[in-house]
Amino acid sequence: MASLPEAFLPFDQVCSIFERVLTTSPADETELVWFERKYGQVSSDRREDRLENPQLTVLVRVIEGGRQGWHRTDSANASDLEAGLRQALAVAKVQSKAKKQPVLPTDKRDLRFAGTLLDNEVSKLDLRSARRRLQAWCPNEVQGRINWSETRLAVFNSHGLRRSAATSELSFEARRNGGVGSSRAAGSARSLVALDAPGICDRVNHRPAESTAELPSGSVPLLLAPEATIVLLNVLNIFALAGRSYLDGTSFLVRHRNVQVFDRALNLLDDGHRVPGVPFPFDLEGSPKQPLDLICKGQPSTLALNQYQGAETGMRPTAQAVGGQDALFGNLFLLPGKASNEELLDAADGGVYVGWLDPPECYEPTQMRIRTTARCVRRVEGGKLGAALPDFVWEESLLRALARLNAIGAETVVHSTPTTPLGAISAPAIVLADAEGFCGSAKQAS
Repeated sequence: MASLPEAFLPFDQVCSIFERVLTTSPADETELVWFERKYGQVSSDRREDRLENPQLTVLVRVIEGGRQGWHRTDSANASDLEAGLRQALAVAKVQSKAKKQPVLPTDKRDLRFAGTLLDNEVSKLDLRSARRRLQAWCPNEVQGRINWSETRLAVFNSHGLRRSAATSELSFEARRNGGVGSSRAAGSARSLVALDAPGICDRVNHRPAESTAELPSGSVPLLLAPEATIVLLNVLNIFALAGRSYLDGTSFLVRHRNVQVFDRALNLLDDGHRVPGVPFPFDLEGSPKQPLDLICKGQPSTLALNQYQGAETGMRPTAQAVGGQDALFGNLFLLPGKASNEELLDAADGGVYVGWLDPPECYEPTQMRIRTTARCVRRVEGGKLGAALPDFVWEESLLRALARLNAIGAETVVHSTPTTPLGAISAPAIVLADAEGFCGSAKQAS
């Protein structure tokens, strides 16, 4: 039996250390971020099981003479953090000067948040109890994987801002069969109750394929399951909406911000309070999150900007800081449409259904050109899922693909990604009107 993880650092101890370091800091502005997380995983393949002790990261950030410096450490010892301050000050000397000050947030208002951030049942999971749940959730022929985490976070700065939170997050992925004709589904939530594991298993139990076929040629409608849609939104988040991509000039929004480039039915927002979702009320600078319209009727307008990036661009910061040097949206919601599952299949008739996408390579960010492997693939024939197709490599420009949608589903799925560690992305199924770029069969997933 695996040993229980070591305990988190007591918050009172962290608070005392941070206050001491802030008091002794010689910088114009100082910020300290405590991020500690323990992580567990169980799967049908027991070789993947693991339970980690809490992993600590402390970010030290300073502003000196309008210049930003930073340092990361895995120590919460006061003397180590004071040494980190000196390192951050040295980094600041060689950075460009901010266009305005103060750079760090000064909003010290108490946050009102009605949702649940920490589920005690998730906190108590160990390998044995998680495996019992996995076995209960997965019926015959269904394989699964549960990932869970508990995070402790605190943000202190020299303007008197003090934020802290404890959160839990749980993800469940189910898979039926392997190779051609397989199906997968996933979901994430803050609590066991909100996860709806039976509903995730139901989505992998659709009618199995009775035959196989070859990939169609030319442009055809492409029905993307919610999980696949989430993968595409994650690419948009990293390569188009992130502050760093905009400042580096690689985001297409440098030229197309406030221009309708997507289908008018596409509406994307970020909301750290919205449920169903994986909510979190503030960013890693301690700024309170507010609902933000990012793409409205196909027109992208809002970037993820931390305080420093806001000063650099002359735009208002959006409370999406992820650790000092960049900002990413952490609670994305693609608003659902009205199409039922039957209507989605009708809208994709003669085309292809894709249930899962591997993490894409975005090899031309200015055009949002991606390369990914599509899995769990079926023909759509007569308004129904038809013959199974082999996994295939798909190359496409998201600017082109999302410019024409045949339908947007009414039901949504919530799933966390590596770039949303304190949140998740919510999306429905969508039907691309004329997808192309099918590059032939890919090697089957193991």
